Amino acid sequence: MDCVFSEYVKYVENFLTNYFKLLLSTKYEKGIVKPFIDKYIDVRYYNEYVVKEENFTNRLNKELNNIAKELLSENEEKEDKIKNTFALFSYVLFIDGCTHYSDLNLLLKTLFSDKNITLEYSDATKKELNNNIREYINKKVSFFKLFAAEEFYLKGRKYTNNIYHIDLGQNCNVSKLYSDYAVERAYNSDVVFENRTYLTILMCSSKILSEVISLDFSKTYIVDFPVSLLDKPKKIVRFLKALDDDMLRSKICIKFMYKDYKEHKDEIKNLINQDYSVCLELDKTYDINFDDLFLFTYIIVNKKYKYYDTIINSKEDVNTNILVE
Repeated sequence: MDCVFSEYVKYVENFLTNYFKLLLSTKYEKGIVKPFIDKYIDVRYYNEYVVKEENFTNRLNKELNNIAKELLSENEEKEDKIKNTFALFSYVLFIDGCTHYSDLNLLLKTLFSDKNITLEYSDATKKELNNNIREYINKKVSFFKLFAAEEFYLKGRKYTNNIYHIDLGQNCNVSKLYSDYAVERAYNSDVVFENRTYLTILMCSSKILSEVISLDFSKTYIVDFPVSLLDKPKKIVRFLKALDDDMLRSKICIKFMYKDYKEHKDEIKNLINQDYSVCLELDKTYDINFDDLFLFTYIIVNKKYKYYDTIINSKEDVNTNILVE
């Protein structure tokens, strides 16, 4: 799996396409259905056009209503198709967890008797839709089980109410023949650190997806990124593919130490140019140079270092978000 978030969204898109193909039957038209699905995905999963709207379903309905109006203005002769597609989307909000419903059978009974929808359904179609929705729901549950592991868990440290440093904890049983020092050293070796980071990214992606499904777009997570990967162009591609989604790029910020940035400026700037969110932690090697700090989504400063007061008193010159360790 290259990217948890993208794979899930693709699954939703495929389900919605099949949902409309089944219910619209011969009246299905991609040019009408796709703009609705695209807008739904953008708002539902990518929080497009963020506005202060207490009721998220109201916001979705407004956006979808705008799509309907645009399509009607350009395709007056297809009014029935557009209105039926818009009306059917009301039930997607329930099926995809935007709003609660108590019983699927009752929901489908309401759909099939909806007077706003001028379509007729055979018993076979009704049965197939029921089966498709149940399969859709079950597969979504199974999807998240892929990232549930007893041996590992995510542990976080809060910087602010919405920004966390996140790492991988482990519950593995290690033989008492090995000292805590030996275990810790092995756990932080380059190869293990790389593999640990990849698993952290996957599990964090699943966590973000779960939050988005619950309509929570508020949190950002900072993940330590192994500098050793910068010398492994083939291997780093796998890690970057796991983050290759607009939502994850905005919600997972990869972190480097300043000492590593000095040695790998070109490689790290290249990541920034590819729109990955990058955080820089200033360490004792930091030389009070403000030139590149604005490039980073966040910089982390530590109160124990001499530069601390200078940075805090020069926020305008630093020109980026400052987090305090």
